[in-house]
Amino acid sequence: MSTSSKVASTAEEIASIQELMSDLERRLHRLSAATKREFSGASGEINDFVNDALAGIMERVREGSHSMADKATHIGSDAFKKITDEVEERPLTMLAIATGVGFLFGLSRR
Repeated sequence: MSTSSKVASTAEEIASIQELMSDLERRLHRLSAATKREFSGASGEINDFVNDALAGIMERVREGSHSMADKATHIGSDAFKKITDEVEERPLTMLAIATGVGFLFGLSRR
């Protein structure tokens, strides 16, 4: 698997994870609101406990999302650095590869 396809695959997976995390966060907000309604007449300590627990879960979800985005950025910058290094070390080979890819792309567009 090439570096660019790994980066694209990783980016897609991260986008899917972030979408799931956003969905989880929305559900936790709804659960929190429902809990507030259910326990409005109950002890304030129970309400506070549940709200604190849900807030902690939501914070961990946010932290996980940011961590995944940071990893994706790191992978992307590593891939770019590897490509740049290859171009600097083997400019003619990379030019030939780019020409070949452009030629094949041109053929596929016809």
